[in-house]
Parts: sequence; structure tokens; C-alpha cells
Amino acid sequence: MELFSTFFAGLGLLFIGIHFIADNLKRLTGRNFRRRVTAATRSHASAAAVGVLAGGLTQSSNAVTLIAISMIQAGLTGVSAAMPLVAWSNVGTAGLVLLSAVDLRVMVLFLLGLVGMAYYFNIDRSQKYRHVAGALLGIGLLFFGLQLMKEGAAPLRDMEWVVHLLQVTARFDLLEFITGLLFALLLQSSATVTIIAVSMVSLGILTFDQTILLVLGAGLGSGIGVGLTAYGMEGTARQLALSQVFFKLLGTLFILALFYLEMYTELPLLRAGVGELVPEIGMQVALVFLAVQVSGALLGSLFQTPLERFCARLSPVSLHEELARPRFIYEQALEDPESALVLVEREQRALLGRFPALLPVEGGQAPSPAEAKRTLEASRSLSGEIDHFLTDLLERNIGGQALESAMTLQNRNMLLSGLCDTLETFLTALETLVAPERYGLSGPAATSPDEEAKRAGLADTLIEVAHLMLVTVHDLMADGDPMDRSLLHSMTSDHSETMEGIRRTLLRQEEAMEQSERETLFEATRTFEQLVWLIRRYSASVSPEEVSAHA
Repeated sequence: MELFSTFFAGLGLLFIGIHFIADNLKRLTGRNFRRRVTAATRSHASAAAVGVLAGGLTQSSNAVTLIAISMIQAGLTGVSAAMPLVAWSNVGTAGLVLLSAVDLRVMVLFLLGLVGMAYYFNIDRSQKYRHVAGALLGIGLLFFGLQLMKEGAAPLRDMEWVVHLLQVTARFDLLEFITGLLFALLLQSSATVTIIAVSMVSLGILTFDQTILLVLGAGLGSGIGVGLTAYGMEGTARQLALSQVFFKLLGTLFILALFYLEMYTELPLLRAGVGELVPEIGMQVALVFLAVQVSGALLGSLFQTPLERFCARLSPVSLHEELARPRFIYEQALEDPESALVLVEREQRALLGRFPALLPVEGGQAPSPAEAKRTLEASRSLSGEIDHFLTDLLERNIGGQALESAMTLQNRNMLLSGLCDTLETFLTALETLVAPERYGLSGPAATSPDEEAKRAGLADTLIEVAHLMLVTVHDLMADGDPMDRSLLHSMTSDHSETMEGIRRTLLRQEEAMEQSERETLFEATRTFEQLVWLIRRYSASVSPEEVSAHA
């Protein structure tokens, strides 16, 4: 029991250490780091170098993949530029595996002591050094856990049943490979599986060949794990995730081919190569892991173009991804502030024009609630891109009329973002109140005439008015018609007393209406008022002269 508990405690410390390292180092990669990454992806070599660095910092190629996906979705880079970054991030994760093969026991004890002193003197609370202290603590715990695992597992090599079990499994290469694959799927890290395997082979519990098959299985398992993550993605995000699957697959298959070619032909390839470099068997396994990552990155770089086309065929760019991308603004337009402001107006006008179609008006067919929410999410992303564009423009120290226009457009952009949030809440409240066929869904409109009447009453009125206001404010942006302005002013005037009267009426209908439905209607009226306020603010910011000048 003591043997198991010591090994289990070491395994726990290993996992805690990896978590501390990844979590704290990722927090050190702030906005400046991401800007440098964006700049670095403009060339293949620099993207590869940053990929190695990012993999080493995060100790998770999956985390780097997700960061790269977020950069693509934000329009900071493209799939082609991000692929080398993702491919070479796998190489960066090998750093911890190489360190695990070195006997750092004395250094780790000193490191834990120093980190303990840092925590005692509250250095961990410093904004500047707290993540560094956390990462060092993670490193110390990781290696201390490895030491405990070695001490706990050492007696296993002298037990008869263990020796017999290993002899049996050694006859079945596929069993070792699948074991590594399953462990990598479970732990979501081929590096973690390899670190454990290094400690086992160093103690003589596993043979070198068994360990290699475990490592190769873990490499494929890690790729399958990324593939499972990619299943829930779409468009370019899925393309990049799929490319990571192929990088891992290529590296695993290449080293697996060298392994068996050397076994059956006795050519000096994999085992002979690492044996010549280092005598210690644990370090040899670590070098094999590094070889898998480097092979995948090199082969991925070599076949990047056909791989990119294949991934694009498997996962075409989605409609919502297109909606999140700017149609008019682009970086070079910042050189001419006047033209940039015109493009921002056109971008905002196009964004505003999406909103009316999302409302389930009677006689029409709106997108499903899920589709509408995804459209609004894409619209929020586009609003964020417009905001970044305007921020960059304002940082160029523009003055006069251009400065005033930019500030006005920035204010409108905040209102657009607010409209996205409010519309999403409004649509959620309406989801159970309108007939399913308006969303293009099957199912009865209502279970009783009374219920249908309730859905066709207040909810329909709110929808029709909200739809008219959104159409009118878009028309105002397009041509600056004074009649549109007057209509909007009338519709968006203070109707708080009217809405309060509606709520009092609902309270009197308590016996005739279910509690959940009354709560939903109250939420709809609340968000409707917020929607009216936002549209009033937006229309107030638009002058007829300004709109007609850019129509």
C-alpha cells in the first residue's frame, strides 16, 4: 500500500506542477506578446520560432492552437500564416520532457526552498513577479513528483508478477501503442505521458522498445484529442485544428516507420541514433519524443500547401465566420483618415442592417434562435474589429473634424455592441412566446386557443415595433430622410408609463397565465425598453448632413 500511495502522490504532484507551469506561463503572454506573435506570423521562419517559444511557455500545443484560432477569428492572421506556429509549438513542449530525463533532484530542492521564501515574503502577490513565482513552484512540484514516482515505483522491478506482465505485453506492440494512445486521450497531453514513461524506463520497469511504442501511441492520441476538439468547430478554426491533427499524425507515422525499419532490417536509424547521442536511456526516450515533434513540424512545413487545401475542403469557411469579418475597413485605410471614417460608416451601416431580419415578425420566417444568436455573436466580433480600427485611427493624433467624427463613430460602435447584447436577451425572452413556424421549425403553434392568443398579443406588438424601429434607423443611416428621423423620435419617446401599465395588466392576469410565461413577458418588456433607449441614442448621433454626404 505504501508503494502505491507514494507513486500516486508523486503522480498528483506531477499533474499539479504541469497545471501551475501552464497556467502561470500563459498569463505572462499578454497583449504585447500577442502583437509580436501577429507580426511574427508574416514569415514562415519567424512563425516557427514563435511557435517553439509559445509551446515552451504554455507547455501545451493544444493551448497554442486555441490561441492561434482566436487570432484568426479576430482577423489578426490567417490559416496559412498560423500553421507553422501551431506545427512548431509541438517542438516547444519537448523542453519539459528533456528536463525530466535529467537528474535535477538537488536543484529542485533548492528551487522549492527559494519559492517557499518568495511566498513567505509575499513576492507572489506582486503584479510583476507572481506568475513567475507560480511557474517556478510548478516546476519544483513537477520534478518533486517525478522523484516520488521513482521512489514509489522502484520496488516494482523486483516483483515477479510485474516482470511476467511486462514480458507478456512486450509480445504485443499494438497493446503498448494503444496504451499510450489512451493515456494521452485521458491526460490530454503526450508530453505528460512521455514524462511518466521516462521515469519508468529509467527504473527498468519498461524496456526501451515498450517505451518508444508508448510515446508514439501518445503522439497519435494527442492528435486524436485535438481532432475531437475540432469536431465542435467550423470554418477556419476547424481548419487549423485539423492541421494540428495531421502534424501529429505525420510525425508519429514517420518515427514509427523508422522504428520498425530498424527492427527488421538492422539499419542504424532511430535507436542507434539516440544511443550514439546520449548513453542514459531516459534521455534517449526524451530525444525520441523530440524527434516525433520535429518530424511532424518539418513534414507539415514541407506539405503545407496541399495540407492547407485539404483542410479547407474538409471545413469550408462558415457563413457566421464571414459575418464576423469586416467588409470595408482594412489596415492600409488608416493612412487616409477621411477615407477610413467613410469605410467605418459603411461597415456600421451594414452591421445595423442585419438586425431587423433576426426578429420573428408575423408573416415572415426568422432564423432559428440558435442561428440568430450565432449571427449576433459574429456581429459582436465585427463590432470589436471596428473598435480596434477606430482606436488605431485615434492613436494617429488626427484633429479637427476627423477627430470629432471618429469619436462619434466610436460612440455609435458602443451602441451597436449594446444592441447585439440586448437583442440576444430579447430574442431569448421571445423564444417560447412565438409560433415555431416563424423560425422555420415544425411543431404546433400553441396547445390551446388561449395560449395562442397570448403569443399573438403583447409579444407580437413588441416584435413589430422593434422591427420597425430597426428598419427605420437603418434607413436613416442610408439617406438621412427627415421623416425617418421624426418617426424614430416619436417611437422612441419615453413610454415608461405605458410599459408600466402593461406590467400591471399582466399582474392582474396572474390566475390566467403561468408563472414562467409571465416572467418571460416581463423580461421581454424590460429588454424592449432597453432596445428603445439604444435606438434613440443611435438615431440622435446621426445628422442628416453627415449621412447624406456619405450615402
